[in-house]
Amino acid sequence: MKSYLLSSLAVRLASGTAEGFRTAQSGDWLVWEPGAWRPPGKATLIAVPGVSDPAKTGEALVLALEPKKDSPGQVTLGRGDECAITINDGTLSTVHLSFMKGPDAGWTVRDAGSKNGSTLDGAKLDPGQPRPVRSGAKLQAGQVNFTFYDVDGLMARLKAG
Repeated sequence: MKSYLLSSLAVRLASGTAEGFRTAQSGDWLVWEPGAWRPPGKATLIAVPGVSDPAKTGEALVLALEPKKDSPGQVTLGRGDECAITINDGTLSTVHLSFMKGPDAGWTVRDAGSKNGSTLDGAKLDPGQPRPVRSGAKLQAGQVNFTFYDVDGLMARLKAG
């Protein structure tokens, strides 16, 4: 799985040409958005000097939507090792989401029957029902947040800072 910190891609874009970036980073992407960490059960949180908002201290991770060789046109996301995108988060199912690339080069996403559910732009994904995904779409799988981008959408986000 090809992945980058969002900040490292911003440096690449700023130090080169847009066409060079578009060629090198062609394809479609999921941005794993940083989220607020919530401790399980009862816990004591200690303030860290200089950090006013813990939710803003993380950095986004950019993940390439690239199918595994044994499942062309499909990218699975979940906790399981069999997934093309594996994320070790307790709110994700072994296989949580499935992305399918259609013949028209567009993507669809479906919830794979997850325990904690998924949403696309705030609307619940019904298990097994594929829905089209557009650049800039917000996905939530369990408690993990993503944004889907084509390369031009990703470039626009990087330029916006």
